Amino acid sequence: MKTFKLVDLKLRFDEEKEAPPEEIPLIDGLVVNREDGENSWLIEALIPDNFQSYFQTLLDADEKKKVFVTISKKTNAPAQILARVKTITPLEPNISILLDGRLLTSRPVHDPAELLQTLMEQGLAKEGLMVEFKKRMQERKETTKL
Repeated sequence: MKTFKLVDLKLRFDEEKEAPPEEIPLIDGLVVNREDGENSWLIEALIPDNFQSYFQTLLDADEKKKVFVTISKKTNAPAQILARVKTITPLEPNISILLDGRLLTSRPVHDPAELLQTLMEQGLAKEGLMVEFKKRMQERKETTKL
């Protein structure tokens, strides 16, 4: 297993809308790669307790949700994980949520417009969007030379 610092957590509250994912105010958190060959990940996030009813609804419904997690530093591209809420632990004035999920593997994007759309859907904007777009375009150039 490998453990990483969770630095950003986003999700779409309304899957019907095409809006970008919304950031959950994060107090602290960890992401654990189980390294089980199944792309299983655990996410533990300490967040404000005003999100308790939302996550309680997901827990009660045993509903999976696509979450976007950024590890180590904010400039890293977020990983998409399809996760369900396992537990909610009150830690006044906050709550700890434990999410269990699978990493959604993304195929390489070769069309620049499609890449840009994908990055925007991941919640990247402004400088972070430009940095990640340039990085991925450079990676694309390097892999096409091989």
